[in-house]
Amino acid sequence: MMRRLSSPTGPLCLFRSLRPSWSGTLVAFVLLAFLLPVYGVGRLVHAQSANEFSERRARLASQLDNGLIILPAAIEEKGMMDPGWIQEPSFQYFTGLLNIPGAILAIDVPSNTHVLFSAGAPSSFRIPIPALDLLERPDLIEESGIDAVLPMDRFVTWVSQRLQDPAHSGVIYLSEPRSAALPTTPMEMPPVANWSALWRYSLTSTFPEATFGRVTPLIVALRWQKSESEIQHLRRNARASAEALKAGMRAVQHDRMQREAESAVVATCLENGMEGPSFWPWVMSGPNAHLSAVVGSFFDYSHLNRPFEKGDLVRVDVGCMSGGYGGDVGRTIPVSGTFSEEQGRIWDLMIAGYTAGVEAMKPGVTLSDVAKASNAAIRAFKGESASLDDLIDALTSETGIYWHIHGVGIESGEAPGSHLVEGAVLAFEPMVSKGDQAYYLEDMWVITDTGAELLTPGLPTTRQEIEAFLTR
Repeated sequence: MMRRLSSPTGPLCLFRSLRPSWSGTLVAFVLLAFLLPVYGVGRLVHAQSANEFSERRARLASQLDNGLIILPAAIEEKGMMDPGWIQEPSFQYFTGLLNIPGAILAIDVPSNTHVLFSAGAPSSFRIPIPALDLLERPDLIEESGIDAVLPMDRFVTWVSQRLQDPAHSGVIYLSEPRSAALPTTPMEMPPVANWSALWRYSLTSTFPEATFGRVTPLIVALRWQKSESEIQHLRRNARASAEALKAGMRAVQHDRMQREAESAVVATCLENGMEGPSFWPWVMSGPNAHLSAVVGSFFDYSHLNRPFEKGDLVRVDVGCMSGGYGGDVGRTIPVSGTFSEEQGRIWDLMIAGYTAGVEAMKPGVTLSDVAKASNAAIRAFKGESASLDDLIDALTSETGIYWHIHGVGIESGEAPGSHLVEGAVLAFEPMVSKGDQAYYLEDMWVITDTGAELLTPGLPTTRQEIEAFLTR
């Protein structure tokens, strides 16, 4: 059992729920005997080497002059409705430990020393899982290239000693999630939820003498450029995601429910050897397809479920996950099987802009340059008619098509860098609302030394291709 070294607001309090309860019943231990032989251990993500993870940590540390980098693993067990347990992304990226909860990675910048602190074996239903105990698994230490693994009750003392060392300048660097969580309490009160806010509050309370810095921009830049092993894994995820997209598109039928198409996406991910969807599918029709409505699904019990109605367009936005990495791809399709004249005109223009944006992609190009190329291609159609000119002006205005680009990796939606680099894996995702309908398109690409390579080939893209696919 771990000794309590810190106050109730200290960092150890977040990990106490992970300590095994050895007072479980005899039934629990009998169950444990059956569960342990088949339980997956905390393996590394796919086939990456220990050198790759050590190099990532060293590259991060080399960009700082002093201080400590502190990155925690996820601590909560997965929800009963989740397809699998998800590791904290930055912890996974720098350790490769896909299934280890309740650990802390500490990087001592001046000495370039990498240490893991472990809370021991986690438990669920009061049943401990020794296979996930880093303190008893030296093989995992070797695989991740970590210098040492220490028990959690040494964390506070270890950090305090280094904060007192002038070489560290009393700085602790933290990473934040891409999206800010909802505030859970008034500003004058400490947080009661939100893992990132709780973690920061716990550290600042325990180490009030420390200065806290952000290491997030450096991590974003590192994760933006993928290694060859990451790219190969994302290729597999992209292919499976493309198959899941086609299944979701086929399931869109008049008077069927969005949920039915969602189930087709999930089933196809699993049938293609994936662990499940990298996010719950968005098969959003009519008014639900607008981005301002789509985000409401995160707070809706039925996931905005509604029947598909003729005349509506449907946003089919899906991805499959495996090996700790995600996928993201999508299309807009008409429920009736054919676009109306106005819908088809807008889609044709967006495809022209999309194609030009892809052609502009190469190392060194900024994301804004891609958007400029896309808008320029659409504006080239001006002059045919006044009505078309008005449409083009609307689509290329500041409130027109949003030529969104984000990274795809451990998370299906990762923050991008400021410009394209060789090895970046991205989703090019333009979207726009026009009148009652919303339009959206997305593919996965990898940036090469000469341009962009499509990772999700074989999908219908043009108006004619989509209509032909739906009427087969």
